[in-house]
Amino acid sequence: MARPKSVGGKKAKGKKEKDPNKPKRSTSAYFYFLAHCRLEAAKTGKPTAKIAQFTKDCSEKWRALTVETKKPFDDKAAIDKARYQEEIAAYKGKTVDPNKPKRPPTAYFLFLADFRIRMAGKGVEHRDLLKMAGEEWRALSDEDKKPYEKGALEQSKKYEAAMSEYRKTGGGAAAAPPKKAKVVEEEVDDIEDDDDEEEDDDEDDDE
Repeated sequence: MARPKSVGGKKAKGKKEKDPNKPKRSTSAYFYFLAHCRLEAAKTGKPTAKIAQFTKDCSEKWRALTVETKKPFDDKAAIDKARYQEEIAAYKGKTVDPNKPKRPPTAYFLFLADFRIRMAGKGVEHRDLLKMAGEEWRALSDEDKKPYEKGALEQSKKYEAAMSEYRKTGGGAAAAPPKKAKVVEEEVDDIEDDDDEEEDDDEDDDE
């Protein structure tokens, strides 16, 4: 059977097929807030045809919210995240102890969280956002990286302390050894799948 012809000297690369059985990625607090804004706009009869401007306005409102006013959306996101973690564990055939401390984020992931907030509502595609974040991170000076490295170190110490307590109480002793999940190396094109890959890699590290 003949191989597919290359384009511009490069091998043809097919788009990765999405598994319809894979659990839907959890929704962030910001997206719950965005849905709330759409409902409020619908109630007042305000048009949302200009999506870019509407999203920009919502992002400005989101940044102005206090911790207390964000709480309802944070709570919804936490519930949906728990749902996703349970479903993705079943999907991968992994046994997950809900009491096991979550692996701490790296300095880069702390930076990425800040970068996402700064870029919220700017209409940047998720794949491009990740590329831009990587470029900005590499361009940061050692001094600029220090707050994130310090934060990561603090999170790591808390994690080690929590894991020590977890082991003392026999955490995970009764759980069956988890199956090693396949590490996903290729991102797909849509936002939900890109976020799935990041969470999948984090979950693999937790094993």
